[in-house]
Amino acid sequence: MASALQGFTMTAAPPAASKKELFLRWLLFIGALAGWALFGAFLIGAFGLLRTGSLPARNWLLVLFDLNFRPSSTPATALGAFSPLDITLMLLFGTVMAAMYPALSQRSKSWAAIAAALPFLGALVFIVTSTAGRSAVLVAGLISSILALRSQFGTQLGAVAGIVASILLLVVGDFGTAAFPPSALIAVLIGVGYLLWTAWLLLVAMELARRSREAAA
Repeated sequence: MASALQGFTMTAAPPAASKKELFLRWLLFIGALAGWALFGAFLIGAFGLLRTGSLPARNWLLVLFDLNFRPSSTPATALGAFSPLDITLMLLFGTVMAAMYPALSQRSKSWAAIAAALPFLGALVFIVTSTAGRSAVLVAGLISSILALRSQFGTQLGAVAGIVASILLLVVGDFGTAAFPPSALIAVLIGVGYLLWTAWLLLVAMELARRSREAAA
């Protein structure tokens, strides 16, 4: 009887492990899709660095750029406008952070959890205030890039690009725009950070897609 129970336990264990592997596979797959969507949105938005007017993907980082590069044609209240696009981008970014969590948590579970939670919390704050909350994405990007550099997620060059982009967009773009008058120098640094951020999103999406394929093999 005991041997029969033991045999049942041994045969019941693999499905539980398979469910965990299946969940990880889908998490990586969905995270990769979210990463590709983010890359596409920010790539389309990059054209906003070169032209004025409405674009289908004119996110808050481009508004920060315009406030410094085109202050005469950009109202100071532009950042205070409620943006469904920004909320969508934040939720997609949170999905990417959640997909990165299994790899990043090998270095630090607490910091990886903070990076995964920040975009969702930021989206909630932005829904309530229409102004604050979007910086949470940049902080999450900085944390995840530092963890990626130390946990062998993707390439070191990609992690460094994420760190530099997050610092430029957060410190120079977000805080600098709030603290200083419009400046072409700030606009240039925001533009550099934006392009690095877009490239980093591409590398993250590629790494998540690679890990998803390996999990499915």
